[in-house]
Amino acid sequence: MTLIRYLLVGVINTLVGLGTIYLAMYFLQMGVASSNAFGYSIGIMVSFALNKKWTFKSQDHPVYSFLRYLLVLLVAYVANLETVLFANSHFELNAYLSQALGIIPYTAIGFVGSRYFAFRERRGMQPILDQANQSSTVKKASLATRMTELSIVVPCYNEEAVLPETVQRLTELLQYLINKGKVTLDSCVYYVDDGSRDRTWNLIETLSKTNSFVRGIKLSRNLGHQNALLAGLLTVKGEAVISVDADLQDDLAAIEEMLDDYAAGYDIVYGVRSSRKTDTFFKNFTAIAYYRLLGIMGVEIIYNHADYRLMSRRVIDALREFGEVNLFLRGIIPQLGFSHTIVYYERADRFAGESKYPLKKMLSLAWQGITSFSNVPLKFITGLGLLVSLISFAVTIWAIWIKLFTELAIPGWASTVLPIYFLGGIQLLCLGIIGEYLAKIYMETKRRPRYILEKTTGNL
Repeated sequence: MTLIRYLLVGVINTLVGLGTIYLAMYFLQMGVASSNAFGYSIGIMVSFALNKKWTFKSQDHPVYSFLRYLLVLLVAYVANLETVLFANSHFELNAYLSQALGIIPYTAIGFVGSRYFAFRERRGMQPILDQANQSSTVKKASLATRMTELSIVVPCYNEEAVLPETVQRLTELLQYLINKGKVTLDSCVYYVDDGSRDRTWNLIETLSKTNSFVRGIKLSRNLGHQNALLAGLLTVKGEAVISVDADLQDDLAAIEEMLDDYAAGYDIVYGVRSSRKTDTFFKNFTAIAYYRLLGIMGVEIIYNHADYRLMSRRVIDALREFGEVNLFLRGIIPQLGFSHTIVYYERADRFAGESKYPLKKMLSLAWQGITSFSNVPLKFITGLGLLVSLISFAVTIWAIWIKLFTELAIPGWASTVLPIYFLGGIQLLCLGIIGEYLAKIYMETKRRPRYILEKTTGNL
């Protein structure tokens, strides 16, 4: 609907601009250049007002929004001009068809730039949690006398380099929490080996014999981070369960604050990064764009939250009811409901070893999050098909006009080929998106186990 509103505003903008130009020329006796400048100015202001209030419903400052909107229009116009010149010079298309092709990048850049840059929402960058309302319904327990049986789940894949340090820090943390009377002596850490190829499991077995806090769970093969994490969550005991990565980038000191919030009555406590100072520009930009995209598609997710969280036992029991194979826990957990809050922390650099989430896996997880929780891509196909149909109809009318009223029609001209390739590309894109959803349905209907435990170590 947002795209349709944007296109309607574009039509209104064109009509208002042309009408103003003609009025200025014939009634105000203005010159051609001044009339066009006047008409374009009026059209831009009308389109800005309609897009801000109606299309995107932006609450941002009008002056800043207007300046950003002008920049977006400038970029879109340059892209339009370059497309027209390129089509005219390289494909020898006439001016009319070249202008028609130039509308495509102009519209696409204008819409995307307006949505994500010119009319961005101020609060879109922050997690939307109404903690004030929650505080009136959450039980305020006494923190001083609240002792919890805590289980910490740590997925591991080729973590030989960092595992000894991780075990040491988590052991010291548990001992500290026991001494403060916040967790019981039964609390421990479960290291889930996700089919590692190095000595990760050997280290877990060895450490479990000398460290009473260490427990081990070995999966039969590598099944991915999300499956390994789920295996740990659904296998371990404990009144409260915290999941954390083994690379020590998440601040372990936040666990104490999570326990305080749990003792106050919250069932879920999300660990959220307070900033992205340790990320590269590319990773920071793509992460922000991804969270915005998920929000647009209606996926409920906590901004800047990965898989560092505390969950109560009844949350784990509710999670057990979700039998889907295509896992994206960051999207599933918020759907469970229950009372929740946030703990902010500073994310550090990786202590040792290499990241287990290269660009390929990050893109795969991002696509999993979109297609597992949103049907917007399928709706986008409908809108795209409508837009292509309208463009094709306009080109058809233009071709008939050229044939009937001009002498420019040439048999075998290139414009008969371009629409075929254009429509063929759109069809392949649509089939690809539909195929992705069908593949997920195929995986779900087979009902294969999401993980298989090969062995355990320690007293589970």
